[in-house]
Amino acid sequence: MSTVRLENVTKIFPPNVVAVNNANFKVEKGEFFVLLGPSGCGKTTTLRMIAGLERPTYGKIYINEQDVTDLPPRLRDVAMVFQTWALYPHMKVYDNIAFPLRLRKVPRSEIDRKVREVAKLLRIDDLLDRYPKQLSGGQQQRVALARALVRSPRVWLMDEPLSNLDALLRVQMRAELKRLQKELKITTIYVTHDQVEAMSMADRIAVMNKGRILQIAPPKEIYEKPRTKFVGGFVGTPPMNFIPVTFVVENDKYLLKGEGFSIELPKELGEYLREKVGDRAELDLGVRPEHIRISTSEEPNAIPATVYIVEPLGTETIVNVKVGETLVKIKVIGEALFEPSTRVWLVFDINKIHLFDTKTEEAVI
Repeated sequence: MSTVRLENVTKIFPPNVVAVNNANFKVEKGEFFVLLGPSGCGKTTTLRMIAGLERPTYGKIYINEQDVTDLPPRLRDVAMVFQTWALYPHMKVYDNIAFPLRLRKVPRSEIDRKVREVAKLLRIDDLLDRYPKQLSGGQQQRVALARALVRSPRVWLMDEPLSNLDALLRVQMRAELKRLQKELKITTIYVTHDQVEAMSMADRIAVMNKGRILQIAPPKEIYEKPRTKFVGGFVGTPPMNFIPVTFVVENDKYLLKGEGFSIELPKELGEYLREKVGDRAELDLGVRPEHIRISTSEEPNAIPATVYIVEPLGTETIVNVKVGETLVKIKVIGEALFEPSTRVWLVFDINKIHLFDTKTEEAVI
């Protein structure tokens, strides 16, 4: 097992495109570390720099505290699995898996042992005599994983390896991949834009946007304590709702005022917020769909809303409502019978709300 450390790593492509901006993180031995973010945020470029396929413009990369910034890929002892599996179509599964060992002139008996061992681990030992075109997508993915594993790399790098699979197979492979990584204890850096993948597989997640790493934390912390509005909105299905509000102190009351509503905050929370932002501040109120209750009658601190559309999903229902001009999604367990244009009131779990500075988008609460 190995550690991977990036120190002030920046990558600039001509003419002046900053793909990765001052990335700093350390992946511990045996950790499953996920780079999560939208397309074009710099996560794949970061992975390619660790692999040696791209050179940083600035900064250093260390594997087991050895500076590998200028080392070619073959000397880094890392294995990479790409979004496209890149199997050799003219080679049987056995030969595809054996290929990296043959390049290193490993003895034939050792190659045979290792190929059969890793094939059994990935449950493809009965496919060794087939060609890639005779395999399903999931089987081809397992072959690509086996080829990366067969030479026992120090670090396993994966660039959206499940994105070409159908939804059901992706869920199955996600569980298999996590089981395999924990069993082998290989330090793994995994790139994805799918936050469900990241949340279900990672030990820690680094959320990226526009080349910057915004937050690094375990999945639970990323979900419950996002440091920025972007992180809060990117992680979660459906995503976090955001409603523009103004925090004001009036008559010793601490209020969040929005379009057509006012929420009174508990004294302790209000005093804390006052210390952070003063007597008045423009904020974005963030609340997750599962932390909102729908009432059919007016209640204290409830927000008036109008039902827009209802999405039944079987075990749960997503109710879309309008608060002024803002669309808000509420997750209701089971069936929810609401007709469009129905007047309702929303009750937020005050202990679960988030507040972000409107200008900086940094978390205040």
